[in-house]
Amino acid sequence: MAGDIVVGVDIGGTKTQLIAARDGAVLADSTGLTKGWRRHRPEEDAAALVAMARDAAGGAEPAAIVVGAHGCDSTDQCRAFQDRIAARIGGAVLVLNDSELLLPAAGQAMGISVIAGTGSIAVARLADGTMLTAGGWGWFLGDEGSASGLVRDAARAVRDALDRGQALDPLARTLLGTLDLEDPVRLGKTLAAEGSAAGIGRHAPALFAAAEGGSELARSVIEAGGQALALLVRRLVDRGATGGCVVAGGGVIVRQPRLMRAFEAAVAGQVPGWTVTLLATPPALGAVRLAESLIRGDLPPNLPRPAMASGRPRTVLPDSDRRMR
Repeated sequence: MAGDIVVGVDIGGTKTQLIAARDGAVLADSTGLTKGWRRHRPEEDAAALVAMARDAAGGAEPAAIVVGAHGCDSTDQCRAFQDRIAARIGGAVLVLNDSELLLPAAGQAMGISVIAGTGSIAVARLADGTMLTAGGWGWFLGDEGSASGLVRDAARAVRDALDRGQALDPLARTLLGTLDLEDPVRLGKTLAAEGSAAGIGRHAPALFAAAEGGSELARSVIEAGGQALALLVRRLVDRGATGGCVVAGGGVIVRQPRLMRAFEAAVAGQVPGWTVTLLATPPALGAVRLAESLIRGDLPPNLPRPAMASGRPRTVLPDSDRRMR
C-alpha cells in the first residue's frame, strides 16, 4: 500500500545489507559484516535481524520484510527462520535463499540464480514453488567457483604441480606470498587454520593476480571454476528449471571478469540458448522489490507463502492465489 515502509535484507556469507524503502524511494541503506550480528542461533539471529530492520525503517514497523539468507538452503530452513522473524514483528515476512534475490533484482521472475561469493550455489523454483538447489555444500566438500573453493583448488593445483616435480610457477609464489609462507608443504595446514570459508576466501585475489601475471596454472583453476558453476546450472535445468536466463552475482564473479567470462562460455556449452546476466545492482534491491510486490498482493506465484504475525488484519495474498508446500 502507498506509504508503507518495506525492508529488503541480503544476508551473505561475509556481509549483510539492509535497504528500507517507501513508494520506491530508498530511505536507508546499510551494510555490515554478517559475523558482527549472526550467531547461527536461530532465536538470537531473528531478534537481531528484527532490531536491524526497525532501525533501518527509522523506528517504524515495516509493513513487509523480505530476507535472502545465506545458509537457508531448503524450504524447511527458510520457513523456520521466517516464522521466528514473523513472531517478533507486525508485518509480512518472507525468507528465501540469498541467491533468490538475484532474479528480482535483475527484473526476472523465472530462471536460475547463481552466487559465486564466499561460497557458491545455484537456485531455481519450479512453477509449483518447489525449490531446487545445486551446490552450496561448503568449502570442505564443494563451493567450486567461489572465493573459498577457488583458493582451495588453487592450493591443490600447486600441490599437484609440485608432486609432478614441476618448479614453482607464479600461482605458487603468489599464493605462498599472500599466506606468508616459505614452505609449500604448509599450504594445507595454513588454509585449514583460517577456520572459515570467509577466512580462506579472502586470499582469492592472489589467484586472479597470478592469472594476470601469466600463470597458466591459475588460469586453469579459474576456467575449471567457471565450468563447475555452469554444471550447477545444467543440473537444475536437467531437474526441470525453466526461464531461459541465468543471473549471476556474488563478490567474486562480480569483481573478477575472468571468472565471469569462463562461466558464460561454459553455460553456452552446457545449456545452449540460456542467457547469462551479471547482476549490476545490489541483491538487497531484489528483496525490496519482492517486499513491494508482497504488500501489493502480486508476489510471483512460484515463491512460498509469506508469514504474518497473528492478529494483523492485512491480507497479503488470498489462499486461493497461493500454493502451500
